Amino acid sequence: MLSATNIEKPPQSGVVTFLDVLGWKGVYDRQANAVDTLRRLVDGVRRHAKQMRGRINSDIDIQSISDTIAIFTACSKNEISAAIEIHGELCQRLIPASIRAALPMRGATAYGNFEISQNIFVGKAVDEAASWHEQGNWIGVNLTPSAEFVFSRNNIKSAWISYAAPIKVSVKWEPHCVNWITNWADSDSETEIIKEIFLGMGPIVPEIAPKFINTLAFIEKISRSDKKV
Repeated sequence: MLSATNIEKPPQSGVVTFLDVLGWKGVYDRQANAVDTLRRLVDGVRRHAKQMRGRINSDIDIQSISDTIAIFTACSKNEISAAIEIHGELCQRLIPASIRAALPMRGATAYGNFEISQNIFVGKAVDEAASWHEQGNWIGVNLTPSAEFVFSRNNIKSAWISYAAPIKVSVKWEPHCVNWITNWADSDSETEIIKEIFLGMGPIVPEIAPKFINTLAFIEKISRSDKKV
């Protein structure tokens, strides 16, 4: 359960995304302005969300507490895939921006019931998104089962691609994941920049190394696939 400042709203069905910063604990030893940097990332997501108004018949609610960003979008059944696409597009911008800010994020997107009452988030979609995003062993965002089961990718330019997201529990599964490198003009140069950022976030201890390695593996595989097209 996470807290956030909000007005009370009735129970709703829709799409929920949770993201948090990898390595937030002790971030003050690496960045003197981490709070301001994270606030700018949150503000950027809110600006992009406002630009998407009108694509579905509800607003996109962005909340944050500590190092967690939560995105809520109530939607009807025929708007589910469109709402999931919106969340994917927001994460397409947020993931690379968070890496550049040396506050890389992981997340998960779920579908189901949720309720926002003053400063409390509850609901099945909240529990599922929160549980799955904590299992992420990389920098990226994947659909949880509830969202995967209802998502229909009809747009060839979808923000989502099928990929075996690295998670801490042993599950053989290839859900849709956010393709946050889709707009790269030179993947080799971008990869080198990301490696430099990772080095700057060191020491790269065994608890952190798999997240970086898995992220670089994702970049390599998706970049190679794009070059074949």
